[in-house]
Amino acid sequence: MACYFFIIFVLSSLAFGETDWPYELFQTGNWQPPHLSLSEIGETDPGYIFIGVRKSNKAGTAPTIFDNNGDMVWQGPQGENLDFKMQKLFGKDVITYWDAQPDLRVLGYGATHILDSTYKEIYTVTLHDDFHTPSGKNFDSYIDGHEHYITPQNTMLVSALNFTQTNTSHLRRGTPDMWVLNSLFYEIDIKTNKVLFKWDALEHIPLSKSSVTVLGGKKLHEAWDAYHINSVTPTKYGYLVNFRHVRSVFYINKDGSVRWQLSGDNDDYGDFMRDNDYYGDFKSDNVSFAWQHDVRVHNETEESLVLSLYNNAAMDHEDPGPSTGLIIHVDLINKKAWIIQELADPTDHIVSATQGSFQFLPSPGTAHMLLGYGSIPKLKEYDGDGNVVLRGQFGKNTLSANAYRIFKFPWNATPHWDPALFVNRTTSHTTDLYMSWNGATDHDNWAIFSVPSQTSTLLEGKRLLMHERTGFETRISIENSDARFIIAVARHGEKILGKSFVAELGQEINYVCPFID
Repeated sequence: MACYFFIIFVLSSLAFGETDWPYELFQTGNWQPPHLSLSEIGETDPGYIFIGVRKSNKAGTAPTIFDNNGDMVWQGPQGENLDFKMQKLFGKDVITYWDAQPDLRVLGYGATHILDSTYKEIYTVTLHDDFHTPSGKNFDSYIDGHEHYITPQNTMLVSALNFTQTNTSHLRRGTPDMWVLNSLFYEIDIKTNKVLFKWDALEHIPLSKSSVTVLGGKKLHEAWDAYHINSVTPTKYGYLVNFRHVRSVFYINKDGSVRWQLSGDNDDYGDFMRDNDYYGDFKSDNVSFAWQHDVRVHNETEESLVLSLYNNAAMDHEDPGPSTGLIIHVDLINKKAWIIQELADPTDHIVSATQGSFQFLPSPGTAHMLLGYGSIPKLKEYDGDGNVVLRGQFGKNTLSANAYRIFKFPWNATPHWDPALFVNRTTSHTTDLYMSWNGATDHDNWAIFSVPSQTSTLLEGKRLLMHERTGFETRISIENSDARFIIAVARHGEKILGKSFVAELGQEINYVCPFID
């Protein structure tokens, strides 16, 4: 009867309006993802949509995979999570996400989880160093949720934040012992969690470069967030690092020195470098961005490279934005940069104050791109010409749901747990069966087998019926069946991929609660 009371609770929460955006309910388990509304305007790339859902209803706040119909495919552990995506590790597809224990002023201190295509956790990446935390607590790992990037060398780049006391008396409102929220990044060996490289913004970037006014800082929990790191990616000669509060992208050499800086925001919006006498002499042609996220490098050669980024363009004016995706060409020989393409939906003026992502989709030959709009719970897929071909929404506003980054990947998985089966005897003649397999991507139909006893195997069974898979959870009604014990089998065509526990139909209402890994 435990499942019965769960259903009553969920229906009651809907009735009393605990959310202003619909979320899905299932009989086979306590998954409650927000409804993903998708509208196709053109041909889209294949693949699954990865959303690290945040601030949804409690049971819907989790790393979640959806298909191109908006149906849930997999939902992971409930709780605060960031940067949920598919990556390559040792040549194989894995999924990764960050979760944490919350703390004051920060998203939390946490670990990065790496799961294989059966959803077994094969590595847990942690960071240990000398950190000051606003609460004074110690944590098992100090990775910040903004970045965890697996490199071609099978190491991981992670971001970190450290509350650090430093002399800022040379700045307006500065003090000799101000607390600053320092930004760092580390390269970590995934197998051993050994730190291979550490880089500290306070040691390399003057605080005077910050675009954020000096506020607070007299107490640790009031630390000035001068840098705000949010993406790190490997490059030919080191690393490309984005600092939202400096409104700049930095190319860091492998020895830790700064190779160059691309600034998106100056008084005249025209300088490649904020301070030409500090890092070099670069110029740009009308390249501007502000409060940016998810900066990546592509097609890097000795002569040039391409940058992609999500340009929030928010918080500066009464009518800011729109937030857009930018593709920027950087000419390293002539020290110039210019915008190749800007992605924006002319029918939807979006301004996302925080978060956001830009992804070149992996399907060859399409040149499609995906934007996740951060604090605004929307996503859009663009074709190579910049036309919107897909619009998606999973919340009414930033208060109902949001996602730090959103991706699309060609994911294939077979869970290491069994499919779930829920049995409801509705009348003396009719029984409703509900089947799901959290995380499975390949089954296209369900077969129901009757077996002689609770301990019977499928080999002893007789097939009663077959039904095509419909979304995440499939419902089948059985009428006037003499079967007492049944098994639900997930199949691709005639191939068996997984089977449920043995369930007893019974003569009265039954609620069969499956074990959920």
